[in-house]
Amino acid sequence: MTEQAQVPARKKRNWGVKIILILVALLVAVAAYFILGAILPRWWSDVIAGQIRRDLGASVLVGMFYGFVFTFVPLVVAWQATHKAVSWPWKIVILLAAVAIATPNLLTAGIVFGSTESAHAGQRTLSVDAGFFTTWTGISAVAAAVIFAVVTVLWALWRRRGKQMRALRQAESERTKAAKRAEQEARDAAPNP
Repeated sequence: MTEQAQVPARKKRNWGVKIILILVALLVAVAAYFILGAILPRWWSDVIAGQIRRDLGASVLVGMFYGFVFTFVPLVVAWQATHKAVSWPWKIVILLAAVAIATPNLLTAGIVFGSTESAHAGQRTLSVDAGFFTTWTGISAVAAAVIFAVVTVLWALWRRRGKQMRALRQAESERTKAAKRAEQEARDAAPNP
């Protein structure tokens, strides 16, 4: 009896520790969000401004590169999580990797759509030093998402067509075999002269 009473006490202690760890993790995540929200937009706008150096042609090309590559590649990586052979823990890892790969676009979106002082400072830096970067990043990101969607739909149609063709071939093969068997049975059943 006493051994059974001790087991629930251990479980209660474990739940208490788990709750405390979850609360600490949430506090760290919230603190990291605010700290990174104050630092990253300014840093990212300075990185982009350093790459472009007030060249409008470079801002278009760099914006197109960042927008397309860092949208299309994360979508392709995230698509890998849809495979049935991938277990749930690996699906989460794949999705986290996709988000990590999309970080440049997420940082740019944080600057463009952000309402913090740091985001506004990043907007000013990008508008002065990298004029068309944000516009072409957005256009290219949308283009990459559309291309990914089209490729995904075409891939699904191709796979469905392949399955239908296999089913038709199998049905044709079975029909041919059945016709040959019926013909053979008809020959065997016919009286010999």
